Amino acid sequence: MEHRGYSYKEIQVTNWRDVTSTMYQCNDVDLLKHTDVSVFTKFTEKRMQEAIDYYIDNVEYHKSLKPLTEKAVKDFYKLNTIKD
Repeated sequence: MEHRGYSYKEIQVTNWRDVTSTMYQCNDVDLLKHTDVSVFTKFTEKRMQEAIDYYIDNVEYHKSLKPLTEKAVKDFYKLNTIKD
């Protein structure tokens, strides 16, 4: 399946009550390259297409978040590393 040039697929998931449902999953590397997300799922195809639209329309926003996230992770590990 495809929306605006980015691929996603229909998947079957089973919950803890053994009920199977259809969901939609996207792990398109080109779509998500500006985010810290590697895969996401949605309950409906409409919601999947809306999420893809969101990632396409907000590339600059997600690009601006990446350095902040990287700094936060670096600072976290710096403060929380076990010291001998």
